[in-house]
Order: sequence, then C-alpha cells, then structure tokens
Amino acid sequence: MADEARLRIEGGFAHFPGRAQEQAVALSDLDSPLRDEVCTLAEAADFFGCAMPDEAAARPDARTYTLGLTLGDRTRELRVTEPIHDPALARLVQAVRRLGSGQG
Repeated sequence: MADEARLRIEGGFAHFPGRAQEQAVALSDLDSPLRDEVCTLAEAADFFGCAMPDEAAARPDARTYTLGLTLGDRTRELRVTEPIHDPALARLVQAVRRLGSGQG
C-alpha cells in the first residue's frame, strides 16, 4: 500500500449530517519537505503508538477528526475531537488538513 494521509472532518458549527468532508493525499505526490513534515509530526505525536485520545469533554459544536496514516508497513486511524489536547497531535492534524486543502 502506498504512503498516504487521510482526514475526515465531522461536526462543527452549522454541521449537516451526511456532509462530512473527506480527503486523502498520496504522500508520493508531495514535495519532499511536505512529506518529511508529515513523517516528522507523526513521529513527534507517537501516532502509531499512542493511546486513543479521550473524547469525553467534547463541546456540542466541536469538530471530530478521523486521521489515518499509512507510512511504510504501518497503518493506523485515530479519531480525535476538538479541542485536541496533545500539541503534537494537533500539529499533525492541522498539517494533514492543510495538505488536503492544497495549502501545503
């Protein structure tokens, strides 16, 4: 399987069920600095080894992010809700979100 970053965004202010935003970016399509940034942020957040974040304190208008990464032989999907308390994981979510919007 090719290296890939996936993000699904649900909820938020004025959310309409069934209209969740989904995006997937093949990391091989990115310039080397962007690809390296995603890999570095994934390692900093311990994405493949961390425990599932606690979603108990989510606000009614909070967004929920389902972040999936495939890097080499590792694949994982995490579901996190705003506010994301782990700064490293928050930076990873924002980086993947920027990739999907074409902002790099």
